[in-house]
Amino acid sequence: MNTIVVKGLKKSFGKVKAVDNVSLEIKKGEFFGLLGPNGAGKTTLINILTGLLTKDSGTIQILGKDPEKDWEEVKNKVNVSTAYFPLMESLTIRQNLNVFAKVYNLKNPKEKINKLLEEFELTTKADRKVIKLSSGEKTRTSLCKGLLNDPEVLFLDECTAGLDPDIAEKTRNIIKSYQEKHGTTILFTSHYMYEIEELCERIAFMAGGKIITMGTSEELKKLIKDQTIEITVQKGHAELKKLLENEQVDILHAKNNNIIFQVSEGSEKIYTILSKVFKAGFQLSDLHIQKPTLDDIFIKIARDPKK
Repeated sequence: MNTIVVKGLKKSFGKVKAVDNVSLEIKKGEFFGLLGPNGAGKTTLINILTGLLTKDSGTIQILGKDPEKDWEEVKNKVNVSTAYFPLMESLTIRQNLNVFAKVYNLKNPKEKINKLLEEFELTTKADRKVIKLSSGEKTRTSLCKGLLNDPEVLFLDECTAGLDPDIAEKTRNIIKSYQEKHGTTILFTSHYMYEIEELCERIAFMAGGKIITMGTSEELKKLIKDQTIEITVQKGHAELKKLLENEQVDILHAKNNNIIFQVSEGSEKIYTILSKVFKAGFQLSDLHIQKPTLDDIFIKIARDPKK
């Protein structure tokens, strides 16, 4: 069963196509990642799905409902946490959460709020006005707001922005644990590739308002076949360089017994070359193979989405 179904979604601002014919299906209980450079359309897409923006055309279903027609039925089962959501700065953290608890018709809000404040290490700051909070504290307050109603569908847009590394790690653990416990469907955006790879089952890349490609982390990495190999030998640097030149690889660096080269044909070519290196009797001090990462995919798509 699919919890979120988007077909042919479009949204323009003047001549700018912020969301350009996007179609997307997210399964029930799936942790789904959305990646793309600034201006790709990620936040606009989430704002449409959460009712903050109206679409120009296309269809949306969330939990089997059209959110534009049945928002009252959908809203209490959905929530959002974003680094860009404006909290009420003249109110304290606790007051903000109490306001949102009423929006979501939450019963016994005090107990739930206290639990979230403790989990996100905000208990001692609970009665401080939002205007006096750090960016990381505001981000954590937004996350508390996002989990208030135990949503079936949760939208997380740059939800760890501004957090210190230790708090960011704790936050990811809380989100992951929550998702596993409740089977929540989560649409997650981040500029931190390791977060996406750690948390998300599938990932879609957006650029220019379009979804360029989609798949698991391992499937996406296969889009780039180049692999970089670094070899350090105890002696015979010149001979090794000549061997590699004969294999017609792209040598990026060759100095002080260290050679870095790139292979475009994938793993089989690498194993063939390394087999020849070992058979030739070279004594290696170090060997490192750098496979493509999500960062490489991100850069590739950001620079030229059409390739």
